[in-house]
Amino acid sequence: MDREELKRLTKEEKGRRIREGVKAVIEQVLEEEMTEHLAAGYRERTPSRRGERNGYYTRDLITPAGRIAQL
Repeated sequence: MDREELKRLTKEEKGRRIREGVKAVIEQVLEEEMTEHLAAGYRERTPSRRGERNGYYTRDLITPAGRIAQL
């Protein structure tokens, strides 16, 4: 995205894109943290596995960029 495109975006659209980016990063970090904690991937069965995933539920997060829904 170049400067001209950025200038054309509305404040609301910029906020939406920032929230989408933050959401993607946070979800990736949480996934990697859980994989590291369990010593195994989502459906991976290894002798070193230290636990099980018991599911998850979505949450909303309030950030300076706005509300991030269904994280």
